[in-house]
Amino acid sequence: MISFIKGKLADIQPASLVLDVGGIGLKVQVPLSLYHSLPVQGSDIMLYTHLAVREDGFSLYGFQEQSELDFFLKLLNVSGVGPKGALAILTMYSPGELGRVIANEDADSLTKVPGVGKKTAGRIILELKDKVLVTHVIGDAGSGGRGREIDAAEALEALGYSPAESRSAVKKASANLDESTPVAELVKAALRVLVKK
Repeated sequence: MISFIKGKLADIQPASLVLDVGGIGLKVQVPLSLYHSLPVQGSDIMLYTHLAVREDGFSLYGFQEQSELDFFLKLLNVSGVGPKGALAILTMYSPGELGRVIANEDADSLTKVPGVGKKTAGRIILELKDKVLVTHVIGDAGSGGRGREIDAAEALEALGYSPAESRSAVKKASANLDESTPVAELVKAALRVLVKK
């Protein structure tokens, strides 16, 4: 409903920020990891947001990166994980780190997050393993070629292939291509790999 918010940073509170958006103060709950990168009060800031509607009211959750919001929404779809739990997880782990924790089935690391027990950690791994590999493990920040692989894998998923099939095909196709190859060419090469199966 509300994809992002741009406004002036009016106040910094424990676990939330107040943004002045056209003279209206919007309270946005954020992961604590965001605090180290905040600008000074009065500066402009943009957050990617999710509006949660519950019986007891509306809550707005905000993130500096789209990948954090994407992971937050994935976590909310796991049974037993609410917004506070998802925020706590994203406070401890960046999307890339969390993707690796899930891919490695490292339940012990997840149980270090306050409020996440063994059962919840197991559910997170079980329900998200296939969903996070493409976007957060292949696409770990730092390698330009990796971002290209994310885009190609997501394009294949949009065509109806599973995350596992997409990831595997992109990996095989990219091994034979130069890192400067455009995403469209990588998608075509990956499709050729999938058709040969």
